[in-house]
Amino acid sequence: MPITSFIAIFLLINKNHTDWRESLILSSTSWGILLTAITEILSLFKLITFGWILGTWGLICIILIYLSFRLNNQIIQTSEQNNSSQIKKDIKIQSSINLLLCGIGFVVATVGLIAIIAPPNNWDSMDYHMSRVAYWIQNYSIAHYPTSYTPQLYQNPWSEFVILHSKILSGGDYFANLVQWLSMIGCIIGVSLIAKQLGADLRGQVFSAVVTATIPMGILQASSTQNDYVIAFWVVCLAYYLLSDIQAKKIEIWTNSFKIGSSVGLAILSKGTAYFYVFPFLIWFALYQIKRFRWQAWKPAFMVVSIFLLLNISHYLRNYNLFASPLGEPGGYRNEVFGVNILFSNILRNIALHIGTPIGLWNGIANKLIQIIHIFIGVDVNDPRITFYKTFFVPGGWATIGITGNENSAGNLVHLALIIICLSIFISRKYIWKQSYIFAYLITTISTFLIFCYLLKWQPWNSRLHLPFFVLISPFLGVVLSKLRKQKIAIFIVTFLLISSLTWVFFNRYRPIIDSNNIFQTSRIEQYFSNRPYLQVTYTGAVEFLNSKKCSNIGLSMGNDPWEYPLWVLLQQNNQKIVKIQHVNVTNISAILEKEDSYKDFEPCGIISMETKKSKQNKSLEINFKGKTYVRSWDSPELGVFIK
Repeated sequence: MPITSFIAIFLLINKNHTDWRESLILSSTSWGILLTAITEILSLFKLITFGWILGTWGLICIILIYLSFRLNNQIIQTSEQNNSSQIKKDIKIQSSINLLLCGIGFVVATVGLIAIIAPPNNWDSMDYHMSRVAYWIQNYSIAHYPTSYTPQLYQNPWSEFVILHSKILSGGDYFANLVQWLSMIGCIIGVSLIAKQLGADLRGQVFSAVVTATIPMGILQASSTQNDYVIAFWVVCLAYYLLSDIQAKKIEIWTNSFKIGSSVGLAILSKGTAYFYVFPFLIWFALYQIKRFRWQAWKPAFMVVSIFLLLNISHYLRNYNLFASPLGEPGGYRNEVFGVNILFSNILRNIALHIGTPIGLWNGIANKLIQIIHIFIGVDVNDPRITFYKTFFVPGGWATIGITGNENSAGNLVHLALIIICLSIFISRKYIWKQSYIFAYLITTISTFLIFCYLLKWQPWNSRLHLPFFVLISPFLGVVLSKLRKQKIAIFIVTFLLISSLTWVFFNRYRPIIDSNNIFQTSRIEQYFSNRPYLQVTYTGAVEFLNSKKCSNIGLSMGNDPWEYPLWVLLQQNNQKIVKIQHVNVTNISAILEKEDSYKDFEPCGIISMETKKSKQNKSLEINFKGKTYVRSWDSPELGVFIK
């Protein structure tokens, strides 16, 4: 039903656009708003159920299909003819470009296959991405609930909204990874459009698409339930809408502002790091509107802010009511000191995340060189005020070609080198500067990275948060490559990108295609534990014990690293009764929610307790909850099961 709705929206929008890519971007934004509205409204009345979601999407499908056939049948046919002629015109290009398009298709299709076959098994997915979806389904609402791990509550939820609908309608998590994969496709299409707006011909647009499709971190994330590709897509939409507004011959102040506000709102609703990526584009938008409308610039600004707030207000209110802040709990990720030297330090250390190789000597030299530079600028390379992790280091191992990939910390070494090369070419070839708005776009994109480095502490997993930057700079790289006088060099570079990308396509560390533990030969249950395989026997044993006791009301005492989603899968797999799961003896601020009607009467027959380093040394034999005593009845090094 959601897919049918999207297709209907696309057909309605495509009647007024000759470029199907533009229609796809607009349809995605409209569909994203629609899904948000459905989720928030149904949640308000605790109607997040199969029947209501199916019925709502069904009604929307009927309305959209009726509009498509009744109002636009003739126009759609004309549009299809226009699109067909446009496609025929586009495909009459040299064979090398056709081969590049085939290469993009192969990468995207293979990653999509991985996304469908492999279950969600990313670490953060087990901690909160998938766990929060399970609680929403159980509670019939996206309202906050008592939990020992508060990121399940305050983290921006749009990606999980999509997973929520797919999980309810399909009855499983087989399509959960497709949110990121579809975002990858959207980014590939979006950057080609941006490249077109920056003055690139068809060749430059294809080059931009290749650069995006081959980003190592993007390939690894696109088959997971992380959300960095999702915000990358919405920021790409924002960049496209902004350039469209600037280049439009006809001024449509309200329409264009609505599009920009929608993309900003959806980006921020997807992930908090979106603030860093949308801000420079909003500054560009504001300066242009002031130049165009002068004192009336408040009108587009008002529209953008209004749409952004409408999309995020419900999540902000849920956070504010519990945490007294619309952003939730402070995570300690922000820099505690600022300055030019601090900015330079973080730029250097964040770039270092992408230069690691399997060569230990190289990593050691790079690490030592960065430390020497820090001595020169008067900054401690391990200063905890600007370093979230214990110490700084240049990562190696999985961060380069030929080594299996980790979606949390893989580097984009080749793409970083390409950025440096293209910047050098751009500076030395002034004729490229004449391309439409390319200099302003480049400055805006680089500003996103500078703001990121200025405000956030260094972490070894920051490289995954850099994904939107690498996507946003791809149109610039495509334009520069297309302007090289010797196009054979450009073709060689993008071909090398495609060939080198196969390493990350086939050897994803947790979802490999070519490996003894590949996704085709490894059971789905086993794949859930790819990040922590030693927990599989423990979790399975604990669930089998609870099943033997016919226990279906289960309390969780999981601590700060719950890693609980596999428990949901195991508990719901073979249990004939409806399983209810709730965190117990919560000690953080969400404990006040235990007093609400939905949770106050919960009485578990068993409690699963995750052992911490401290509790492993001195294991408790009892747990008290609401005046009841639960005795340790099953034990393992990682978990204990307590029965009333």
